[in-house]
Amino acid sequence: MKLSLAPVQGYTDWVFRLAFQKHIGSIDQFYTPFLVLQNDGIVKTAHKREVEPFNERNKGLIPQFLCGTAKEFSYFEDYFSNLGFSEMNWNMGCPYPMVTKKSKGSGILLYPDNVEEILKTTFRKKIKLSVKLRLGLQDDKEIDLILPILKQNGLAEVIVHPRIGKQLYKGKANLNRFVDLFARYGNYLAYNGDINTLVDFKIVRDSLPDLQHVMIGRGVLQDYWLPAKIKGFEIPACDEMKCKLKAVHDEIFQLYASYLQGESQIMQKMKPFWEYFAKHFENEKKVYKLIKKSVGIKKYKQAVDFAFIQNLKNE
Repeated sequence: MKLSLAPVQGYTDWVFRLAFQKHIGSIDQFYTPFLVLQNDGIVKTAHKREVEPFNERNKGLIPQFLCGTAKEFSYFEDYFSNLGFSEMNWNMGCPYPMVTKKSKGSGILLYPDNVEEILKTTFRKKIKLSVKLRLGLQDDKEIDLILPILKQNGLAEVIVHPRIGKQLYKGKANLNRFVDLFARYGNYLAYNGDINTLVDFKIVRDSLPDLQHVMIGRGVLQDYWLPAKIKGFEIPACDEMKCKLKAVHDEIFQLYASYLQGESQIMQKMKPFWEYFAKHFENEKKVYKLIKKSVGIKKYKQAVDFAFIQNLKNE
């Protein structure tokens, strides 16, 4: 089974991906957080860092983009293919109103004719195209009009997160609805949603024994060894796990420090990282509280030292 890491906005950027793959591994494929064109028709520098320079950051990487028009689609097909990528992923799943009200993300699922027009008139197949989507924006039947269009227009794969957009991330992913879709489309579909533990994965696998691609997201952030557990790899002893966690942290810190300006910017990046990273430690709440309260690099490093004298969960 192929395991991929879902794009989690604000967390799984190029810095995280490099550090995770170097020190932990077990992920086969990574997807960038979505790139989007600004009002002036260009991609902002922070987004370009996700995909440039290509030779440094392309291993197992598929860039994801957000669009609602043929012009935007054409831009990204040219941009990614010119960089050297072999596949790009169209985000039709983002559920946030600031995106959906522009008929992008899961908002575009209300307009299957627009999707079909973009693919038929604009997609030049310079690069493979996959899609990540939800069951719909308002209704879980909306996907039934979209999937035939995607398949008829040469898409490589469709990754389904079985919620509707208006749910955001509330409630449970509708595994039964995905099972119904899989019965019709088979391994043209990949699964994403609510795989936070090995037990969660086994529930999906038992329901879909022929499934070949599972995308996991926040579950990896709160258990860096979840991919290894899913694949049946041997899990390191506690001391080695702690060393690897420290190596990931230090690599991320150093990469941010290499291009960000000043302590404030570095702290703005590192503190949110601990929202999930702290879950690896038994004293999770105290660890996260000390990190959040730390002011400046010196106090931050003291809080980090405190974290790493704690026991790990499930050691």
